[in-house]
This record gives sequence, C-alpha cells and structure tokens, in this order.
Amino acid sequence: MSALVERAIAAAGLAGVLASRRAGTIDEAGVALLRGADLLALGALADRVRRDEVGDQVRIYAPPPERDTGALLLPRDDERLTGLELLREIAVARVTGPPSARVRIDWTRCGLELAQVGLGFGANELAGHIASKRGLPFAEGERIGVGKRSRLQAADLVKKKELAGFVRRSGRIPVFVGSDGSVEAVDEAMSI
Repeated sequence: MSALVERAIAAAGLAGVLASRRAGTIDEAGVALLRGADLLALGALADRVRRDEVGDQVRIYAPPPERDTGALLLPRDDERLTGLELLREIAVARVTGPPSARVRIDWTRCGLELAQVGLGFGANELAGHIASKRGLPFAEGERIGVGKRSRLQAADLVKKKELAGFVRRSGRIPVFVGSDGSVEAVDEAMSI
C-alpha cells in the first residue's frame, strides 16, 4: 500500500480500527467510527483488509448459487440502498466480518458498474445472471457479435469475457465458479 493511502487511513482516524481488526477486537466504537468515516478512506481500509486476507482473486458466480454458500451477499433482498450506502455497507462488512470473509455483490440488484466499484471497497465475489443489455436472459445457443465486423460467438461466452474484463480493470484476477462448484479461468488472450 502506498504511503499516501496509509496517511489517508490515519488522517481519517482509521489506523486504530485496522489494528483492532488485526487483533480481532473491533468494538462498537470502532464500528461507529467506520459508519461515520470518509468513504474513500473507509474503502482504502477495507481494500487493504481484503488484499491481506483473501488476495486479488474474484470469484464470479453466473448464475448465482441457489443455496446459501456462506458468503455475505449485498445488497440484501430487503435493502434499498443508494450506491454510496452500498459501498459503505460492503466496506463495513469487510472490516467487521470474520477473517477471510466472502463478501459478495449481486450485480443483478445493483448494476454491474457499481459492483465493479464495490471490488475496491473490499468485495471479493460477484454474482448475477448473464443477460442482454435489456436484462433479458439469452436464449439457448444465442450468438452475438461485438463491433461492426465481428464474428458471432456464444452470447454467454461474450458476456463472461466482458465480466472478466471488468474484474481485470479493477486490478483483480477473475475466476468463474460453475453451478456444480467447478472453477474456470477466462483466458485474457481470448478474442471477442
């Protein structure tokens, strides 16, 4: 982490919270401090915790698992949060959650762009349905092209490459998890 980020975390009064996190002793005062902290400093703190505990790999569930897998899923079904509120909840969940917690964002509920930003606030998993820009599921065997002179490719593969690109641009490593639990990496060199 850069010295600038370290100073921002300290200037926001969060250095003690980081020390408490490492010791496993975050109390209510620490949680209150997180809830009132500058959002960017809080995001930097949560991203630091994420990097230290779970690394740069982002697990992508498309489609999302049907049963609870032990991850903290945000936003929750009953929550109506603004984008900034969601980012704060992601960061607080990362910092106050158990060590190496799985913090998952459902892009179907909040949008892919906000989910990508959430990766910088401590999330390490994404989940959602692969769909067209209109939000409609792709038909079995549907093919799409990208650009005027592109060849048609399987729609789900094109969307997986797009998701992998989102994750890479956030400085992380994308890994797709199938409905059977199998893990599949998307090759960066794959052309669309």
